[in-house]
Amino acid sequence: MRISIRSLNSLDEPTFEAVTRIWAETGITNTARADDLASVQYNLAHGGLMLLAYLNAELAGTAWLSHDFRRLYIHHMAVAPQWQNRGIGRRLMEEALHVAAEHGWQAKLEVHRDNAAARHLYASCGFTDLEGYVTMIRRG
Repeated sequence: MRISIRSLNSLDEPTFEAVTRIWAETGITNTARADDLASVQYNLAHGGLMLLAYLNAELAGTAWLSHDFRRLYIHHMAVAPQWQNRGIGRRLMEEALHVAAEHGWQAKLEVHRDNAAARHLYASCGFTDLEGYVTMIRRG
């Protein structure tokens, strides 16, 4: 089993479709998030990165990165269900943390409180809960 990570600042439509299949399979996307190709391309054109994990030649996982020049935000980190628990998520996280360290940025992410597997991975990579904070959002 060979895991490789590609870092992209642009996506073509077939690659984006493969990425969104993984997001849909793992339940991390929805229409309210505006996860369309145009939004992703705009982010990537303005400093974002899309990390793609391949197992041999098959797309197995994603992590979408953006930043505000202080923090690296790790979005949409997902591993296709059939490839979970094989070190792919850890490799994606290692690459994301490398990007953060390279620029001197803190790394930040959000995870659903019920996603025990992801929380375990993130904790093992040094992430802790931000005590006293509540995530709020305004959409639309």
